[in-house]
Amino acid sequence: MPASSAAPDPNAEWWTTNDVAAYLGVGKATVSAYRGRGQLPEPDGKIGQSWIWRPSRIITWHEQRPRKGTRGGRDHSPPAEPPGP
Repeated sequence: MPASSAAPDPNAEWWTTNDVAAYLGVGKATVSAYRGRGQLPEPDGKIGQSWIWRPSRIITWHEQRPRKGTRGGRDHSPPAEPPGP
């Protein structure tokens, strides 16, 4: 059965890899790759073979991530013209 694309409940006690993937809008394999590369908060636990996270940790982490095209939120506009003579 395909993974659900419904948004996970932010008030749930735990999110699984599938929940994190749905929240981020990526595939389960991408979440696993992020975890393996240390690009995702460490899981809060494991139930059976499933990693689990507190939703609040993932939401906070995601809100603080630099966005593509923003270069970390820094201002990259051209410098102002120097004043004329």
